[in-house]
Amino acid sequence: MKKNEMIKKIIPYHIKIKLHELKNIFRDIFKGYYFNYAKRKQLPSKFLHTLKIRQDLKPNDTKKNNLLIAIKSIESVEINPNEIFSFWKIVGNPSSKKGYLESRSLVNNQLEKSIGGGLCQLSGLIYYISLHAKLEVLERYSHSMDIYTNENRFTPLGSDATVVYGYKDLKIRNNLNHPIKFTFLMEENHITIQLNHSSLIENNKVDFKENILDDNRIEVGTIINQEKKGKSIYKRYVPNTIKK
Repeated sequence: MKKNEMIKKIIPYHIKIKLHELKNIFRDIFKGYYFNYAKRKQLPSKFLHTLKIRQDLKPNDTKKNNLLIAIKSIESVEINPNEIFSFWKIVGNPSSKKGYLESRSLVNNQLEKSIGGGLCQLSGLIYYISLHAKLEVLERYSHSMDIYTNENRFTPLGSDATVVYGYKDLKIRNNLNHPIKFTFLMEENHITIQLNHSSLIENNKVDFKENILDDNRIEVGTIINQEKKGKSIYKRYVPNTIKK
């Protein structure tokens, strides 16, 4: 085992998180993000219009619990023009002390239970509706593996946004000239995100084009109004390689 790998193994996980948070602060200051993050606040804005996306929820009690806690934080934020929505700066560390429970999540290409599991459906919805509104996406990560089939897929491949506290965030800048706010409606088997805004904005056409790279990988291009805006690469699902 290499020396660097050995050092990483003996460093406690909570110390690793603190080191990554410090690294992220310096990076955000360098990029000019640090002083422009939206914070929890209630402003007297009136939202007359909404964009909506509705998805299947694939419900279980622990996932619903985690989603509801995070939603409460997200809905406490209005994002002013030029402010940045950071998923983790708003939601915070999803710890058991805050009421989060173990639920399923994809870790190192395997399905495992982790505290706060299931939150990626919220970050994915925020990313997907931000594409429709042509908000500025500053940071977003796709999942490493596509674990779904065409029969059980509840959102287009390429519209996801994985979040890992301290490591992977979702950052969206409000590049409109008026405040916006994300709200959610949870039903028994569905979840709806609403992007609330005071001036009518265009619901842009968003498509995802798949391209098979090889037997193990697939590339998905993100296309907005027929213009390619980015790409995601996924390892292809192989049955019996994902732990239940």
